[in-house]
Amino acid sequence: MKAGMGRIWLLSLFLFWLSPLLLVAQQGRFGLHGTLGYAVPQTETIGGGVLSSVGFDLKLKYGWRLCFDFALSQHHVEDNPQGLREGNLTLTPFWGILQYHFFPRGAFSPYLLGGAGYIFSRFQLQQLITIPEVSFSQKVEDGWAWLGGAGLEIRLNREKLSFFGEAVYMSRQTTGTTIIDDLNLGRREKTFDVDLKAWQIHLGLRYFY
Repeated sequence: MKAGMGRIWLLSLFLFWLSPLLLVAQQGRFGLHGTLGYAVPQTETIGGGVLSSVGFDLKLKYGWRLCFDFALSQHHVEDNPQGLREGNLTLTPFWGILQYHFFPRGAFSPYLLGGAGYIFSRFQLQQLITIPEVSFSQKVEDGWAWLGGAGLEIRLNREKLSFFGEAVYMSRQTTGTTIIDDLNLGRREKTFDVDLKAWQIHLGLRYFY
């Protein structure tokens, strides 16, 4: 219940923050973007993975830009007896990002970015040999994350089409749960920390209508 109220409060705060930005939006300046990149988690047992995303953008005044991004990355996890066992981790974040472009009308425009989002996590355990009376599974909790970084946008067309590259740091600390169902001893659960912080490189195209 507390977690649900916290999410509602954060969503309300985000909408309150968004309202004045929409008032200064440049009329008709909506765009779409797509990216391909690579994520390198800081945790040694979580491997790097290809990252892809799509989203839409809203140009604001004075060099500001609001972006919404829907991403996907997959990572192979090496065995850690104290945490996640060997398997595959899929992360699906939904981001709200604010950018500041230093030269919004220039052919080249460096920019800074920062934002927050909600990450859905799915962990698929590779086959683990146990006795018939015991089943073993693990899950990773969903939750909020933060990111910040810098980028460079290069206009391919004066008004509409551009190429961009970004270097981004994502911060996310969550909880994993090991679930053991034993026909003789019943169900046992054990929680542990999962560090999903990662460096990311993005390359993409953006098109404004």
